[in-house]
Amino acid sequence: MKEFTNANGAYLGSPGLNQEWLEKAQYALNSSNLKSWTAGIRFSQVPDMITSHLKSALLNSYLNSITQRLGEMDRDLLHKAHVIYCTDDRGNIRDLSLSPDVSERVDQHLCRFVMDLLDQGNVWEDAVRWYWNNSVIWTLEAMSQEFEQRTLSCMSERTWSKVYSKTLCYANAERFNSLFDIYAKNFVDLYLQSLQKEYLGPSRYSLVFYEEFLGLNAPAVGVQSILRPRMIKEKTSYLTTFSMAVYHQLRKAVAAQEFTLHDNRIWLSANLETPSGSSSGSAIFKSENDLLINSCQELTKGMNDETADVMDSICHLWLKKSTSSQEKIMIHADDILDLRGLLRQKNGHGQRGGYKAEWRDRIAAHMDLLNRLWINPAGINSFTLEEKAFIISESKNSPETGSKGDYIWEVRPGNPLVRDLQKGKRQTSILSKRVFELDPYRQAYEKRAARYFSWLWRSRQSRGHYLEPIRIPTLLNAIHLEYQRSRSAKIIERFEKMMDALKDKEIIAGWQYDRIYRNGQDWLDLKLVVEPPQAIIDQYAKIKSGTKPIKPPKSAGVSLNNLGEQLRKERLRRRLTQMQAAEAIGIDQTTVSKLELGRRSPDFQTARKIQQWFTTASI
Repeated sequence: MKEFTNANGAYLGSPGLNQEWLEKAQYALNSSNLKSWTAGIRFSQVPDMITSHLKSALLNSYLNSITQRLGEMDRDLLHKAHVIYCTDDRGNIRDLSLSPDVSERVDQHLCRFVMDLLDQGNVWEDAVRWYWNNSVIWTLEAMSQEFEQRTLSCMSERTWSKVYSKTLCYANAERFNSLFDIYAKNFVDLYLQSLQKEYLGPSRYSLVFYEEFLGLNAPAVGVQSILRPRMIKEKTSYLTTFSMAVYHQLRKAVAAQEFTLHDNRIWLSANLETPSGSSSGSAIFKSENDLLINSCQELTKGMNDETADVMDSICHLWLKKSTSSQEKIMIHADDILDLRGLLRQKNGHGQRGGYKAEWRDRIAAHMDLLNRLWINPAGINSFTLEEKAFIISESKNSPETGSKGDYIWEVRPGNPLVRDLQKGKRQTSILSKRVFELDPYRQAYEKRAARYFSWLWRSRQSRGHYLEPIRIPTLLNAIHLEYQRSRSAKIIERFEKMMDALKDKEIIAGWQYDRIYRNGQDWLDLKLVVEPPQAIIDQYAKIKSGTKPIKPPKSAGVSLNNLGEQLRKERLRRRLTQMQAAEAIGIDQTTVSKLELGRRSPDFQTARKIQQWFTTASI
């Protein structure tokens, strides 16, 4: 490809191209094109390319590690079921390799891992930008061949962007695969370098790490179970926290800094009332020493979604450790940081030590804020005495001294929360641990939505109406995302990005609008259907419901015995969410939920549709 520069040596690409076009090519990657290309590349051959390079590199490293260990006369490695080899006349090991029957298992294991890895962060978007930038000259040349220079110059920015993206789409498969093969190799090289630094030190347990990573430790492969290091990607786990309406309102007020000055008082307050009356009263932010209002206002600026995380952490640890409603438990800042899933820092010997002092300081600051929270069950204007929301004091009986001893507290929820907890019904819920792992600043909306869904699903447990639609304004209010018509496109895009992130993190199983909308003007009239993960449905199914299961009526031709249980097993076997199964069967989304929970008896037509779906080919 012939290239040229101008008189000043600036790169202009190929003859017929100019600097203005090169700059336009950069701006052409707008949010719409980025979203479209991201979806396209995700379902292309790119993940397979990365998996192929990753598999080759890992298997070579694994076999090299085994060879090195054999050099140290560690012949026990040869008893692994997946290792095959030959020996020469002198008994030396040669032709060390893996059994062919494990290749498919490794492929499947790595395919799942690579897709999860690429779904994290902005990896897909980074890949699009890389391909976009590395194809710019070819694309501009193709455009110049199809259009005259005058035609291209007269195009609007939007039209030019569409033409550029469309031209890039027409790259032949050889060019596409060749370019992304380079990307895949570079990606794998960088990723393996990070693994080397993080996990693969000079230890015999590096072999175990490889076996975990490659899926060779599965029982069907016959690998012995030795030391299990921490997995790269842990299974989703759940924490137990409070779900009373007053706690949910308090947590929402803290996360969104809803505290304001009320009637010229010397403290700040937030309303805890709900339209349904399930929660009432006010939250008050003050100090026992009656700080000046300016000081209180300055302190509340430190409240955010991380403060709400600390609230949930306290409730989870207290529910787990306490034996009575008035018992205090000892909490270390590291206990809360552990729940966040943060890695401890390495010490001078390369081993995991403790957390950074500034991380612990942040937890201490949030503890101080929560210690200033009070609840007045009757509201700010009543004469009812307010009580502390959390009773927190620095531990004086801690065996630890020094800096670590400075981050230990004796804690319990305050009496208003404890009294509500003792009332019994739907006072605790489970919350995905991955909510704590979300960034409290850049993913604040994701955190708030996740907490709202956790509370909502627990509220709906008794009826099993998990898939009942939610009004868009209701959710916007819950996460404090203000809708502005002048910025409707950006707000809708941010909202949908939030929902996709929750799905990617498996905090929700799926989501969809109740109908198609044409533009932002009728978006607020939509409703959202959000499906909880199967683990939440299964957990809440164990709780005794206030409604009695309905006995299926006798029906000729179609057996209704255990139809809901059969439906659930078949749906999980096909790896479908309830929304996906409902769409495939042709029935309402809530019907699937009620049938699986045994809270609805199917009519003949519904049962026939389900039976027909059972007979279709497995998805």
